[in-house]
Amino acid sequence: MSPAGSTSEGPAEPATLRLRPRVAKTFLKGLIAIGVFSIFLEITPANLVHYLIFLAISVGLLLIVVGIKYETRIEIFDEGLTVKRLFRGADSVRYQDILDISVSQGVLAKRFDCGTVFMILKAGRGSVRLMGGGVAEQLEDIPSPNHVCDLISSRIGPFGATVGEPD
Repeated sequence: MSPAGSTSEGPAEPATLRLRPRVAKTFLKGLIAIGVFSIFLEITPANLVHYLIFLAISVGLLLIVVGIKYETRIEIFDEGLTVKRLFRGADSVRYQDILDISVSQGVLAKRFDCGTVFMILKAGRGSVRLMGGGVAEQLEDIPSPNHVCDLISSRIGPFGATVGEPD
């Protein structure tokens, strides 16, 4: 079965690859932050109810953040990719607009086999503003980021030109 969930035989890569972020890492990081913050609280039997209310609110907000992040959809097509985020709409990136691409993975991201793919764009609307005035698109916490980076790199040529595109 391919990453997109297609079971058909044929080309190694499906025409459209659909991805969602892995949110288990985000949830674990939030729980760690709540735990570290809890160390500095003075929890006594008198204020135990207040601490439990704090935990309920904190975990509830964390679940909302995780849910919003999970609603991000990434679709990789033959001519480009689309990132659809809740509350922000969709950003489309054509392969010919990509100048550079890289992968970032921290310790937890490697453990969860996810990471962030950064694409520096020459034009268009990206989700990240760069210091030099450019824009970039980032695909956060996507599964198998090196595979996705290789897939996108194979579809773009040198200097951001699409492979097979006439000059």
